[in-house]
Amino acid sequence: MRILLFILMYTMGTAQAAAPSQQQLDQISNNTLNSSQGNPETSPDAQPSSYTGVIDSAGIISATLSADPMSCMKWSPVGACVWMTCTPVGCSTSTSVKVYNYVPDLVIQSYDRAEGEPWTESQDINKTIQADSESGIVRDLIGMITGDANDTPIGGGQGTEGKGASKDYRSIKFKLVDSYGSPGAAQYMAMNSTGYMCKGTTTAFMPYLISNLDVLAWRWHIPEMLYPQSLLGFGLSDLRTTLSNNYGGYYPRGGFLYQQNTYKSAVLTAFRSAHVTTRDGQPHVYVPMGGKQVSGYWPPPPLENNDADTGLFQMLYPDEQQNCKTWPQGEPTEAEQSDDGSYVWNFWRPYKCCERRGSNLVWHSG
Repeated sequence: MRILLFILMYTMGTAQAAAPSQQQLDQISNNTLNSSQGNPETSPDAQPSSYTGVIDSAGIISATLSADPMSCMKWSPVGACVWMTCTPVGCSTSTSVKVYNYVPDLVIQSYDRAEGEPWTESQDINKTIQADSESGIVRDLIGMITGDANDTPIGGGQGTEGKGASKDYRSIKFKLVDSYGSPGAAQYMAMNSTGYMCKGTTTAFMPYLISNLDVLAWRWHIPEMLYPQSLLGFGLSDLRTTLSNNYGGYYPRGGFLYQQNTYKSAVLTAFRSAHVTTRDGQPHVYVPMGGKQVSGYWPPPPLENNDADTGLFQMLYPDEQQNCKTWPQGEPTEAEQSDDGSYVWNFWRPYKCCERRGSNLVWHSG
């Protein structure tokens, strides 16, 4: 009965109900600008016992503005568009340049700590939408499956059960992952504008996938544990560069995985989240990133592994990097390994567009 009740809630659009209002997002944005005057951890009014995260919105904006334009934004003219406007007295045409550029659409965080998200302001967002670890909604959703949410660990981390080599589950990890509209996108686009720019499809601070709300799919891998990609394996959905450098399978797209390396486990679960949000109609509680093709605007296809045409990732924590990469990469550097299991990235996606200069697009190139 509990499972049936949860599935009913799951299919009735929980993701849409979870989205905060624009007023709430504006309030969080204003708080971000105010808090950028000082570090919450060093504020005289700060509570030393509270966890304030490892990076705040001011830090994310700063890191986004520092991104290498040649590696991340990659703005360039790629073609032309011809527009036609017709009136009762005749038709006229006009042309505009088609441009190509990446946009930092999402901030994705992968972490273990249940009681505090790495991105400071995301803690406020999750409390606003009742998605934090202390939320009654989250515990009720888990309780519908387990019967008692109080006996179910909310946070992530590494398995510790078993004794001996045959019963050792320490290679099993569980990661919490959240995705939000990046607060740095608008500032970056304005600062680096060299002409007409394509805009992204996300809204700053908007939650697109919160693993605490995606309970059935993220914690129990239902229904994706029954997908052929999950059952067959054999490289059908592996995130890897070589046979020896395999991050793991990205199906089922949930929080559990077999991976000893903390960086690779964070990359894999963050990739799973982005793989979901760039697609419509997935069996998860989430908000699709959207972006439909219209005249003069061509959004990117869904994310695929090792495909720059579908997205790039910029590490923000633990190592603030200026370059953007496809996933997977090779072995992580020492600076890329987090001591606390927390990782944060910008997710950049490529767009093509041209300025509208008529009623109808009749031809385009590039």
